[in-house]
Amino acid sequence: MKQRMNVYLTTAKRVFHYAYPVIRSLFEQNTDSEVYLYLVSENLEETDIIVERELAERYEGHIAILHFDEEMARGKIVSASDHWPLGTLGCYWLFHELLPDDVDRILALESDAVVTGSLRQFYDTDLTGYYAACPDAAHKPAAHRELMKELGGDLLTFVVSVYDVRAIRRDFTLDRILETDQFVVREFGHSQQELTFGILFRDRIKFLPAASLCVEENSQSMEAMGIDYLMACEKTCKVLHFSSTMEKEKPWNPVYVMPGYAKWWQYAQESPYYKTYFEEQWKTYGKKRAETEALKKNITYKNLLFMTLALYAVLMLAAGIWLMGIAKRAGMAQASVWAGITIGMLALSAALSVIVRRVSMWAAGVRTVRGGKGRQRS
Repeated sequence: MKQRMNVYLTTAKRVFHYAYPVIRSLFEQNTDSEVYLYLVSENLEETDIIVERELAERYEGHIAILHFDEEMARGKIVSASDHWPLGTLGCYWLFHELLPDDVDRILALESDAVVTGSLRQFYDTDLTGYYAACPDAAHKPAAHRELMKELGGDLLTFVVSVYDVRAIRRDFTLDRILETDQFVVREFGHSQQELTFGILFRDRIKFLPAASLCVEENSQSMEAMGIDYLMACEKTCKVLHFSSTMEKEKPWNPVYVMPGYAKWWQYAQESPYYKTYFEEQWKTYGKKRAETEALKKNITYKNLLFMTLALYAVLMLAAGIWLMGIAKRAGMAQASVWAGITIGMLALSAALSVIVRRVSMWAAGVRTVRGGKGRQRS
């Protein structure tokens, strides 16, 4: 008889199609376990998971939706971006309100990942004296490590982490979890489960070698560790996690192409959403092209000349009236005064128009970058 494995994954209706590769690979790579996959979502319905449920049954597994109350949580936690569903932070309610009472341990995965090996050994990690187990900090950015040191917690890696549900229910109330989150919001700007639980579980997280569990594949890790190391990790890791940077690179949005993307697309090709992945990518790039064209319009010489003349007219009108009064009282010749005003105001107008255009370009660029930020708990 297979042993049970409880797995937790957050998703939402509008992004659920991206979760197919991690769901399929989870069941395919863990035939040594009876997998119970719990999908935490604010709006996913039974009719949305027909294909995935048939897939689970094929591998003698199970899928259940745990409905997350988005309205209830909206006033209690702070999402980093509207780009990501609020339900991605449903883990705050996971242990006390969402999970069935018979679940005593659970393994967390994230939607932007693919499973490459059995997670049975990791799931069975001895958690005596610990609340959680996860990969060590070897693959985490230095800035993340420094941040956790400042906040006074341990560096929890949420994706590919396993939790002692009963111990957490026993030692922490939901109110305490949310109070810690409020501290994180004050210090960090928004809710972040790795920070919150890293603080709560300090000195009670068991760390295992990252190279044997999970590697983060993005441009940041490529720069820090190099392609040879990433490709070597792919042979030993059980999960490839496609965490994104500001550029929002993902296998379905290949701003940069990581070696592990081939694994994700292997499962994507067998997905009923295969065509959707391309269509959504085209929409994303279409939007980026439109934003680029808008920026180009803001720097045309035609617009620059128009603004220069407009500013020139305004400045001439204001400064001319004022300076003529001064010149008249001082007895200076009006012609020489007007010549000086004309040359000076033209130069000033040109300089101001360049500054205004630069500022507008910068602002548009900031809006574009901010719009691309966000983290799927991803």
